[in-house]
Amino acid sequence: MNKIPFSVYDFFAYLSSGAVVLTTIDYVWGLGVLRRKEVGPVLGIALVILAYVTGQIVAQFSSFLFEHIIVKRVLQRPLTLLLGAKPHWIVFAWLFPNFHRAFPEAMQQRIKEQAASRSCTLEGEGLFLHAYSVVTASERAQARLDDFRNQYGFARNMSFAFLVSTIAIILAHFYGEHRVHLRWSILAGFAAITLFYRYLKFVRQFSYELFLRYAELPRS
Repeated sequence: MNKIPFSVYDFFAYLSSGAVVLTTIDYVWGLGVLRRKEVGPVLGIALVILAYVTGQIVAQFSSFLFEHIIVKRVLQRPLTLLLGAKPHWIVFAWLFPNFHRAFPEAMQQRIKEQAASRSCTLEGEGLFLHAYSVVTASERAQARLDDFRNQYGFARNMSFAFLVSTIAIILAHFYGEHRVHLRWSILAGFAAITLFYRYLKFVRQFSYELFLRYAELPRS
């Protein structure tokens, strides 16, 4: 009964992003919840639950936009880039240089040799799933990968939440009945962009760590 029902990831990835969206709603609609000097226990619990639920919704939409559209379809997945694929558009390599940095050719060859030694002829998603199943047989490796997953999940959710805040504040400034300041949209936009770069850093590091460990495993 004394166990806290939220994990560290719940707090940072869900509650935090949900709190950003709820704070924005309170600001642009002028609800005044944030200006209260005291918040009763019932309202406090309700706000925590609402922030958590909102954070779950944010996670769903941020995953769809950032992972399935921007990374998978526009920038390409980190696995593909690490193994030497060229960017779809050269400007992407300039805007996101670290994300498009490939493994050295010698490391790429070690990964291919490791896969061949395990009779794996798969590529792309198939190779990723094969390597993941092999590497995560080690609990230590699994914990290390989980750390990167949690970090990129947090950065992804927060970036999306601040993106929503930026758009909401701009719309409220020009079309809303409640007066809001554009400076907050600038700060929110800066946070969204910065956290998006952090997301790309950690989502790449997840694949980097996975295949680095995979290449160094004993050959079958």
